[in-house]
Amino acid sequence: MASAILMAGYKNKMEVRHYAKIVGEHYGEKFIETGYRPLREFETVIDGQKNSKPIIQFTLEKLFASDLIDDIIIVGHQMLLEQRLGNFIKQFEKPCRFINQNTRLSADIIERFKIKKRKVRYSSIAGNLIKGYAVSKAYREKKHALFVASDSPLTTQEFIEHFLNMASKHQDQAAIILPAILIDAQKDKMGRHPLKLLNDTEFELPGSKDSHNRQGFRLSSLMFANPHLFDMNTANTAYSLRKALNPNAQLALFKITRNLGYPNVYSKYFVRKDLSIKEVENITSAYFKGRLKLIPMSDEKSTYDYDGTDFEYQMLTKMLNSS
Repeated sequence: MASAILMAGYKNKMEVRHYAKIVGEHYGEKFIETGYRPLREFETVIDGQKNSKPIIQFTLEKLFASDLIDDIIIVGHQMLLEQRLGNFIKQFEKPCRFINQNTRLSADIIERFKIKKRKVRYSSIAGNLIKGYAVSKAYREKKHALFVASDSPLTTQEFIEHFLNMASKHQDQAAIILPAILIDAQKDKMGRHPLKLLNDTEFELPGSKDSHNRQGFRLSSLMFANPHLFDMNTANTAYSLRKALNPNAQLALFKITRNLGYPNVYSKYFVRKDLSIKEVENITSAYFKGRLKLIPMSDEKSTYDYDGTDFEYQMLTKMLNSS
């Protein structure tokens, strides 16, 4: 059994404009999201009847349905979430509560997790993560919790439970456990490139390999982690670099790995093409100051999320109706 922290944070208008500019310049896509993204409505057709619900509800339904989830914490815009989801949540007996993204970090949280305020702003992704964790059953028991993004409507209950069962077997050896999803093509169905790595783990997956024996992987919407076991002050920087949207992010990533004692990561990936999953684990473990483990898994649709572009909205709507 695990606590689930559902991440439903939002950016201010300036951050949204900056991200929209990056998307337009580097991807050539139209950014359409001007409201609160977790409540963006997606329409599906069930038995010939149209049904519309916010994107966060697709995931929330699966967390309520799973017997592996003890309690649910939703971190985001509390007022809007309660207005839209309050009646839906009342249908279930499973404990579920909202935490306002703009709530300040308590002195106890700052002390217990050695938070540096300049590194972890209270409304940042790391601030939201730790606030949600701090009111969960997992926090009281100093255990791992399941952190879930609110914008991945095709992530299934079966995938969530499969990952939880696998991750629980490794929680004594790792502070952070992530599924590395196999993308068996040059691009996924959303047009996104995977990270090509040698799979030198115990989790072998069937699928095509390139001429350097590498397979493609992308992260999903899930993370099984225990904030007691890694440095929370590293989380925001890691999150900001996760997609390497522009050359500045790539340069920052290169500088970080070099300072960690891995000066040849660029060469290993782009020239020698022999960077492996275990090497990525070692680099990120050094950065987080806590052991990180990647579990190669199959289920490409668990990687599809909605970042606010028109293309993503159209593709996800099509996939939701075809599934």
